[in-house]
Order: sequence, then structure tokens, then C-alpha cells
Amino acid sequence: IRDAVALCDWAAMMEEQVQDYGAENWTEISAANRLAVYREEQEDSRGLSFGTISAFGPNGAIIHYSPTPDTDSSIARDSLYMVDSGGQYLQGTTDVTRTFHYGEPTQE
Repeated sequence: IRDAVALCDWAAMMEEQVQDYGAENWTEISAANRLAVYREEQEDSRGLSFGTISAFGPNGAIIHYSPTPDTDSSIARDSLYMVDSGGQYLQGTTDVTRTFHYGEPTQE
């Protein structure tokens, strides 16, 4: 439950940021780092269970993609954003994959 709280709080924050503020300041790396902070704030957190896959647009099609400063894409409203992440807690380990679209999807 703790990990679900962290993930839901982070997802709500991201949606608000992208929808209300245009997300100019959110990238694959900064979003993954912020999710890690939400998890660390949970009681009994022992860190991430694995490195977060944070991928926007075409990067989401790359198996086990890990953004670097050279590939770090800005998160916007015009494509899909996929995050595969997990937390380690005294009570167990999680592995969660979610896909978001913050804009108005097209037929493409």
C-alpha cells in the first residue's frame, strides 16, 4: 500500500504539472528522480527495487531504456510517457509499469 500511495501521489503531481504548467521543466530523468523521492518518504522504504525506466515518446519502445543527459527527453502533452519502476520496503518489493498521456490523444 505504501508504494501505491507514493506512485499515486507522484502521478497526480505529474499530471497537474504537465496539464497546468506545460511541463517545460519535466524530463525523463527529473520525473524518475521525483518518483524516487516520493518512495523514499514512505515508512519502511529501503530505496528502489531497480533502476527506473522513464521513457517519453519513441524512447518508450526501447527495451530497458535508461535516459542519459544526452537522451533525456522533455515530457510533453503530445505523446505517451511510460514509467516502469519499483520500491523496496520491509514488507516486500514492488514492480509497477504505467503509461500516461497528458494531452488529447490522436488517431495515431
